[in-house]
Amino acid sequence: MRIGRNPEKDKEIINEAYHRIIIPVYVPNLDGYFEKGLDFTKLCIDSCNKTRHSKSVLSVVNNGCCEEVTQYLQKQYQVGAIDQLIHHKTNVGKIDAIIPLAKSTQEPLVTISDGDVLFKVGWMQAVEEVYQHFPEAGMVSPVPHGTMFTNYTVNTIFDAFFKRQLVFQGLCNPDDMMKFARSIGREDTMYANELRLKYQMTVKRKDFSAVVGCGHFISTLRREVFRRSPDSFSKMAYSSKADKDYIDVPNDRSGYWRLATIGNFAYHMGNQPEQWMYEMGQGIEQENGITSKVPLPKSGSLPFGLKSFVVRRLFMNKWMRPLFYKWLKLPEGHKTY
Repeated sequence: MRIGRNPEKDKEIINEAYHRIIIPVYVPNLDGYFEKGLDFTKLCIDSCNKTRHSKSVLSVVNNGCCEEVTQYLQKQYQVGAIDQLIHHKTNVGKIDAIIPLAKSTQEPLVTISDGDVLFKVGWMQAVEEVYQHFPEAGMVSPVPHGTMFTNYTVNTIFDAFFKRQLVFQGLCNPDDMMKFARSIGREDTMYANELRLKYQMTVKRKDFSAVVGCGHFISTLRREVFRRSPDSFSKMAYSSKADKDYIDVPNDRSGYWRLATIGNFAYHMGNQPEQWMYEMGQGIEQENGITSKVPLPKSGSLPFGLKSFVVRRLFMNKWMRPLFYKWLKLPEGHKTY
């Protein structure tokens, strides 16, 4: 039996948010590798909330976490620090936790972040500023490094080259890039080629620049990218192949650019947060500045196969690459970069 009229019937819901953040959290216990799991989860969620603006919403996926972390996440949801909290009894995997949410979101921008990221003030504004200057972008990270410029960047390199906007510059902070390398245990290998610390392949439009290429641990994508992701589940706990199939290839095949900010606006904490991370987390002040409305996506019209042939077989083959780098104004090391 029904008495009266449902007050919500035919009521339009207005969503003012345009940027969604999705963070999957996997801390199955607080022993061994995950001993500091509650610590880095708190630092991640707290720093995210202090640095995201008021037109954003935060979704957190509890991916089979232990009771202590589950209780923490539930409390954050109850006090309004988390807008959407999804609980899984067991780990469903990073990609399978993210993709269903990303495919169904209403917001035009979707940030996907690992659960051990420490956010800095201004990261969201910096990413959105890249989208404003480069509406061709489909994936933008607030963390630059000099080793990802050839990873699924066919559209970026092809389009920017023929628009005369592709150039090598030395704009990134080497200390920040080395911090990331240390955080993933690659201090001795990631920048064995020191030229990549000094110079980065960039796109430059008027007086604004962004780095070509970016990684997965935190990145902001256009909603449209996920529409080209597979509809089936990856069924992988964590896999670089899943990242490729559900993120990298869809972005490149959609005709979008893959970029990173010049400045470093987030850190990878790993499973052992360092003292400076705790101090930085405590010192973050609330940030609410909004960039502006994100421009509509703009993708190239030429076939991806043609672009891929030109970039991989002509620009980047071992004989042409030194000349290509010289053309892009790399100051030194054309043969060894």
